[in-house]
Parts: sequence; C-alpha cells; structure tokens
Amino acid sequence: MFIVIFLLGFLPLLLAGWLAVRALEGKSSVLTHLERLTYGAVIGPVLVTEIVFLLNITNVLRLNLLAYLISLLIVIMPLGFLEWKKRRSSESFESPVLSSVEGSESSKKPLSKRTIVILSLLGVWLLLKSLAGFTILLGDPSYNDDVFDNWHYRAKILHHEQMLVIDQENPGVTAYPPTVPMLKVWFALVNGGWNEQLAGMFSPLWYLLALALAWCALRRSVGRNWAIVGVYLLSSIPLLWMHGFTPYVDLFVAIHLAVAVLPLFHSLESSSEKDRSAWLRIGALGAALLPMIKNETLLMHLPPVLLLAAGVILWSLMKGKLTIRSARSPVIAYGAIVAAILLPWLLYKWSNNLTFGNAKGIGGMELVWQQNVLKSLFITWTLEANFLLLPGLLLGLLIVRFKKAFLSPAVVLTAFTLIVLCGILGIFLFTGLSAEALQQTGSARGVVQLIPLIVILVTVLMADGYRALLKRQS
Repeated sequence: MFIVIFLLGFLPLLLAGWLAVRALEGKSSVLTHLERLTYGAVIGPVLVTEIVFLLNITNVLRLNLLAYLISLLIVIMPLGFLEWKKRRSSESFESPVLSSVEGSESSKKPLSKRTIVILSLLGVWLLLKSLAGFTILLGDPSYNDDVFDNWHYRAKILHHEQMLVIDQENPGVTAYPPTVPMLKVWFALVNGGWNEQLAGMFSPLWYLLALALAWCALRRSVGRNWAIVGVYLLSSIPLLWMHGFTPYVDLFVAIHLAVAVLPLFHSLESSSEKDRSAWLRIGALGAALLPMIKNETLLMHLPPVLLLAAGVILWSLMKGKLTIRSARSPVIAYGAIVAAILLPWLLYKWSNNLTFGNAKGIGGMELVWQQNVLKSLFITWTLEANFLLLPGLLLGLLIVRFKKAFLSPAVVLTAFTLIVLCGILGIFLFTGLSAEALQQTGSARGVVQLIPLIVILVTVLMADGYRALLKRQS
C-alpha cells in the first residue's frame, strides 16, 4: 500500500518538474520524452520543496499539507498555463529524432536474438539484485548513522513541529539543506502519518533515475548499443547499488550533479543554436538547485559547474555556435535562477549562524598535511571492491583517448570530474576531515556522487576508441 502512496505523492512533483523543463525548452521540443520525464523527476521534488522552504522561513505557512499543496499550485499553475499556450500556438508536440552519432547504422539495426537473450539474462540479474536490496531496505530498521541521526530524524522533527528547527548552540545537522527531510515530510502528510518504509522509498527511485540519466545521455551521444553498455556498467558498481537501497543522500547528489553538468555536454554536442540555448537554460536550473541538495554541493560542486557553464557559453560565442541574442537567455537563466535560489539559502544560514561545509564548518580549519591519508584513499578507491575496475579504466582512457577527453564536448565531463576529485583529495590530505578517509567513513561516498558522470565519460571514451579501432582495420 505504501508504494501506491509513494506514487500518489510523487506524481504531482513529477508534473511540476516536467512543466519546468518544458518551459525552459522554449517553443520547440529539444528533449526526448524519456529525457523530459527523467529530468522532471529529478528537478520537480527540489523545486517544490524550495517554494515550501521560502514560505516557511518567511512565516507565511507552516510545514503542513496546505503549504505543500499551495507550493505545488505556485509551480504547476503558471507553468501549466504556459505549456497550454505553447501547445495551442504550435501545430504538434513531438520529441526530436536523434540524428548524430546515435543515428548510426549500428544503432538502427535490430538486436540479434543472441544479444536479446544475453540482455534479458543481465536484466533478470539486475532485477534480482534490486529485489534483494529492496527487501533489505524495507525489512531492516534504518540503523545507518546519517539516516537516523540526520535525514529521517530531521524529517520526523519537521513533521512533528511543522517548522524548521535549529539548535542555536549546536547547529549540527540542522546546517544541512532541509530538502530531503522536507520531501519525506510531504510523503508523511500524503500518507497521514510517518512511515519508515515510505521514507526509504527515495533511494530506489534515485537509483533508477541515475540509470535513466546515463541511458538518455549515452543514447543521445554514442548510440543505443553503447548506452546499453554504459547502463550495465553503472548498474554493476557495488557501492552505487548499495546507496540505491540505503536511505543516504549521496545518490541524490549524484543525479543532481548529472542534471547540472550533462546539459553543458549536450549543448556542445548540439547541431543547432536553438538546441544549444535550450540545453543551457535547463542546465541553469540544474545548477541553481545544487545549493539545496547538500552542503558540499554549494562549496565543491556549484563553483566548477558555473565556471564550466561560463566557459561553454564563451566558447560557443567565439566559435559562432551561439549569437549574442541566443546566448542572452542562458546567461539570464544562470544569473536569475541561481540567485533566486542561492541568496535566500545564504541569508537563512547567515541569519541563523549556521555553518558552511560538510560534517564540520569550514571556519577555523587549518591546512596541514595529514599522514597516511593518501594510502587510505588509494586503498578505498582502487583496491577495495567499491568501484571495481572503474578508477583504473578512467585513468587509462583519459591517457589513451586524450584528444576525445580534452578536445571534444566530453571535456565538460572530464574537467568537472577532475576538478571535484582534486577538491576531494585536497580536503582529505590537508584538513581535519582526514579522519573520514582514515576511518573509511566518507571518502568513498564523495566519489559515489560522481559515479554516473564518470561512467558516462568512460563509455563515451570507450565508444570513441572502438570507432578508431574499426577505422584502422577498414
């Protein structure tokens, strides 16, 4: 029954996100139906809870069912009217036909019977793994530290108090963005009371969305066959699978990073000015939502995303891929949407003396070389089974396919991955957060947040290498 309740609560959030994506697309259809649904499913929940957050901190409404319903109407009504007007003025509403690399002969050919059998077996195996994880998620109590100490715990408090609660003397986890707890509150309100299994249903959803984002990105970039390879690779990463069935939030971070970074990649790959501009506008909303996901998304992820967005826009202008007129709407979108979401959150944190940083505040941190951290990170990232052979595969492909990685649209994925990995290294090697690496409690989770983007990058580089090999043999 709680699965039905979850679907009932999720559908209006999906509608809100879908309408937001359609509004940013403009008058034309740039995304496929699956892309639009996937991006909408990622964006919608955070967009709605942001409105609830603003209504609560301004003392307009408490965190009750009325606040959530009004917030849904604030998003859905104007965007729905805009969509209705667009449909009335246009002759048809069709998804675009993918027509670059993804339209190659190999992608158009039907799969052989042997391939279908193999894929079916792999699909059954993935389904069995997912059912096992789902059973553990629903059958076991939430014993993980950050779950009962932060995400579920805060959600229960917000649900009971109907307001954002802050411990002024020891802010602790209340310094984290309240988005995930507020989402859990919404489903508790829909259910009529708190339900532990219902609150844990987000993780499998985020796991499916990560797979869908990888499929959509690779299907558009390198074709159906390589998209299958990429999705299988992503589903095979052990630690990512574990996060798909544990009520942690790192997978939530991962899908939002993908929604912020992948539009930049697709913008560079697009063949028309209209499509480039639309992808950049969608990326602007994805970037703007990052501060409300987790503390590290504000400090570690948003700056490189904005830097890369500026680089993509400037490069497109210099190369004549965008005119000043067509670049105007993405620039305004990045400036206005990011400011509209970031500034209230910063004012809220400053006015309540909430710390910045993840786990510990960044104020007063000393930069000192931390002993044995490098060895611990090497063990966690490469020698343990957390990511299988993915780290070595990434490093090897960056060297072997250097031109594709650094001199093509894939440079967006490469640059973001390397910048964030260097940031993670710096934090653990030079700050007191080294304990997270030495005790292996947080160093792998930071990489989990990058795994969908890393797998997409690795698959793109493998596809490029395979095409180069075929060309040499012909």
